[in-house]
Amino acid sequence: MDSNTSSVKKVSDTAFWVAYYRAVESKKKNPLFRDPLADLLTGEYGEKVSNSMKSFERYAYWNVTIRTRLIDEYILKYISQGYKTIINIGAGLDTRPYRLTFPSDVHWIEIDFPYIIELKNEKLKNQKPKCKLQRTGLNLTDQVERAKLFRALNHRVGPALILTEGVIPYLTEDSVSSLAKDIKDQSNFKLWLAEYYSPEVYPRYQSLKFRNLLGDAPFQFFPEDWFSFFEDCGWTQKEMQYLHDEAEKHNRKFPLPWWATILRVFIGEKRIMRGARKFSAYIVFEKNTVE
Repeated sequence: MDSNTSSVKKVSDTAFWVAYYRAVESKKKNPLFRDPLADLLTGEYGEKVSNSMKSFERYAYWNVTIRTRLIDEYILKYISQGYKTIINIGAGLDTRPYRLTFPSDVHWIEIDFPYIIELKNEKLKNQKPKCKLQRTGLNLTDQVERAKLFRALNHRVGPALILTEGVIPYLTEDSVSSLAKDIKDQSNFKLWLAEYYSPEVYPRYQSLKFRNLLGDAPFQFFPEDWFSFFEDCGWTQKEMQYLHDEAEKHNRKFPLPWWATILRVFIGEKRIMRGARKFSAYIVFEKNTVE
């Protein structure tokens, strides 16, 4: 597949891809979640992007739907523990402020590219969020403006949970390190919810086929040791849940590739799934108490 055939021309295009999967899941008889506004936001473009990713569709769909449910649970849990501000960095076409039931004192803040924010403001202008909602357009690669925004938010919010769903993979190690420092520098930015994928899947994400699928928005984050990387940036693991375990709770099996389904006959499913279980997760980080 030539890279020119990919519909992904910039990182923000992946937001339409993710929203399309959420729209599809919402139409199922027993969905993991209901996102009635996903269709409105993604339109035909989301399907176009998805169609250019067909060879990766089974795993991508599984990943998006399982992580969506898992993050929903994380957010509701930490709101109940007093984290009444959620700052969604790289929010994309997420609609949690509309589809989840929050206490009225929750403050939800979204940050993303200006044109994504403008699109959401226009498409959702007649919809009522279930909490206080604020959106800010910002190119996250602009470190000066990003730090300025974080400082301004820090002065206005209480204990906050930071969410970066599907953001880190597209950044370089230097960019993630810079972002981690900017978040850590804010005294009220207490927790950080972010993804994890194991080194075992690095070769797949670094392959020419996968890079071509993602067009001009390839994965770039491949630290030698994920946990040590974040510890060096001032963050340590507080809680971690694997997508595989979340999927099992809802009877959504990991989508094995064709060759693995054949191999399963000879060596057994448990042996195959032993490694796959730890391929991907979402982690709640907290700041290191010892520098």
